[in-house]
Amino acid sequence: MNKENQLFLRLCVILSDVVLFVLAMLLSYFFRFWVFQGEESMPLMFYIRSALLISLLYLLLFSILGLYEARQNILILQIIQQVILVSLGCTAVLAMFYFTSRRIDVSRVLLLFFFLFSSVFLSGKRALYFRLRRTAYTRGLHVRPVLLVGSGPSAAEYYRTLAEMPWLGYQLLGTVGSKPLTADVPYLGTLETLDDVLRDTSAEELVAALDSDEFDAMARIVNLTEKYGLKFSLIPYFATYMISRPYIDQVGSLPLVNLRRIPLDNMFNAFVKRSMDIAGSLLLILLTSPLMLAAALGTLMTLGRPIIFRQIRVGYQRKEFTMLKFRSMREPKPGDQSGWSSFDKGRITAFGSFLRKTSIDELPQLFNVLRGEMSLVGPRPELPKYVDEFRETVPLYMLKHQVRPGMTGLAQINGYRGDTSIEERIRLDLRYIETWSFLLDIKILFLTVFHFMDIGETKHHAEIKENDCGNEEYGQPDDGDECPQAGADAVPENGGAGPEEQPNAVEDGGPQPERESSPEDGDTGTGQAGTAEDGVPQTGQEICSEDGDVESEQAAGGNGNAEEAQP
Repeated sequence: MNKENQLFLRLCVILSDVVLFVLAMLLSYFFRFWVFQGEESMPLMFYIRSALLISLLYLLLFSILGLYEARQNILILQIIQQVILVSLGCTAVLAMFYFTSRRIDVSRVLLLFFFLFSSVFLSGKRALYFRLRRTAYTRGLHVRPVLLVGSGPSAAEYYRTLAEMPWLGYQLLGTVGSKPLTADVPYLGTLETLDDVLRDTSAEELVAALDSDEFDAMARIVNLTEKYGLKFSLIPYFATYMISRPYIDQVGSLPLVNLRRIPLDNMFNAFVKRSMDIAGSLLLILLTSPLMLAAALGTLMTLGRPIIFRQIRVGYQRKEFTMLKFRSMREPKPGDQSGWSSFDKGRITAFGSFLRKTSIDELPQLFNVLRGEMSLVGPRPELPKYVDEFRETVPLYMLKHQVRPGMTGLAQINGYRGDTSIEERIRLDLRYIETWSFLLDIKILFLTVFHFMDIGETKHHAEIKENDCGNEEYGQPDDGDECPQAGADAVPENGGAGPEEQPNAVEDGGPQPERESSPEDGDTGTGQAGTAEDGVPQTGQEICSEDGDVESEQAAGGNGNAEEAQP
């Protein structure tokens, strides 16, 4: 799209915002004084003038936040959150103006309606524009022509991204580099011929994706883009180590790129999330207290003491904490077989199976949230054993510990639990961490409830079968960690390793093999089958002595992680 059209489109967007401000005030006036029969203390024109006045502040803040810029890499939820916050702030400023100018006859209910209508209109307009723009880009309308310089892995990834996401609005005209990138894109020449290529190209932007050994050509590339008036973008050769939105600071005259800064490093964002956790956990504890009392009594009658199952997990800033759940398994008997199938079928009670299916066994984690050890939304916590393993094998795995672990998360609502890829779960966890917003948390909580209501549809076809680790196990953990690679955990020669020795699953957080889940699985927040005690490896868990004291896994022949219990 040429600059004249861009300017005209931006002007239309701004004028439409002003029209929506006035419309929001008109509807607010209509609802307050016509629908709800309020007493009209001020004339309609007074409120219209107020809307026009406050619209200047709206436009200024929208411009500062970049809401009039065509940004392809921003989520619509983030845009809506910004619009709502601006509407709230501007409405508060308008109310303060009325108060300080002693306009005591102004209707406060009308101001509330104005906030609601302005938020809905402005958010709706941007959501519609967002959708229409993506549709136009997908059809090749108003796209930005770009030239790609480079022929290495970063350049290939950039090409694949544009091919898979045409709604980003870029048209790749060709590549320049040491060799052709792909047969689908014209190869225009080498770096030495870049001057001639730029002279003949219609590109509006040059994207450089050079390898480390080609970086010496960067100064020449920058000078040529300035010579021909092109926009210049850079994909660093160390991009695999960067988050999606690195923070750029400045030390003297030098730019300093912070590769690990996230939205929750902002004190206000952290305050908002923690406030939501405290308020939400208190409300949910209050609302679910009858369920938790019934679950505690049922567990006491079917299993006796202890009622609460405790397990050490790794949380925020790599600090360990004790995660809580209701028990759902009997203590192992001395003559119990060590095979998984007989072990689980004999130990999981009917009441415990009900707790798992309904996820009531997870409710004690609300107290973890209230204490600040967990959050309502975030990456699921895992056992120290698997944290130590994955930190060595899964790229960027430890970044998930920059935020508090959650009762549900972006990976869970997208179906990545059970026998799913740990790499994909980490990718979604990192996307959540890097793009966090208040509305994203609300969306995840809503979808968690939606998936929970759909759990029954996905469980009745499941059955117990032999898994890839060579043992039968009961159910599928809700966190979906994969089975460890061969040799990670030795299986005894008799093929029937006891529960304390198996890496595969019953309390959530450990790697899981590929398998089908049992009809008695429980699962939190997705439509996929399964938790068997929340998806953490059953390495000697819930092993109690006859007097009720909990024995450690080490004593039971396990990996040495102790399980605690409380009455």
